[in-house]
Amino acid sequence: MRDEHYQKIKEAGWRRALNSDEEAALQKFLAAHPEARQAWGEEAALNRLLQRWPAPPVSSNFTAHLLQAVQNAPVRRPWRDWFAPAQWLPEGRAWRVAICSMMVCLGLFSFRESQVIHRARMARELAGVSRLAALPPMEWLKDFDTINGISQVKVADDDLLAALE
Repeated sequence: MRDEHYQKIKEAGWRRALNSDEEAALQKFLAAHPEARQAWGEEAALNRLLQRWPAPPVSSNFTAHLLQAVQNAPVRRPWRDWFAPAQWLPEGRAWRVAICSMMVCLGLFSFRESQVIHRARMARELAGVSRLAALPPMEWLKDFDTINGISQVKVADDDLLAALE
């Protein structure tokens, strides 16, 4: 049994008496974990003591306090209040259609501009790639190893210096 299951059994013991399945699972857990037996004994004694106490009485003005708390609670604004800055607009559909049309036009304009910017960037990148086409032909690279080896000539001959010493 996992400790989570033990915790659930312990919480069930806080609320009510354990049923036979829970009691069997608890005994199995306590047999596997003897160090938890003392803690469970204290927990069970406390649960029995608390169950003997009478339920706390509800105050006589509970309903009045509850209603007062509900009235003092902050009110959530309806969704129409989010459009409060547009209250100066007259009523009717014409204004709403005009504003929606303007928003659609602005959206299309923004989309078109982003496409133009993207195409201009691609054109600049393509121009950079076309400069690579002006490189020398690949036949020049057939002697690359020989040309590269020329630049790696040793200035001093280590064997000759060792012989002279």
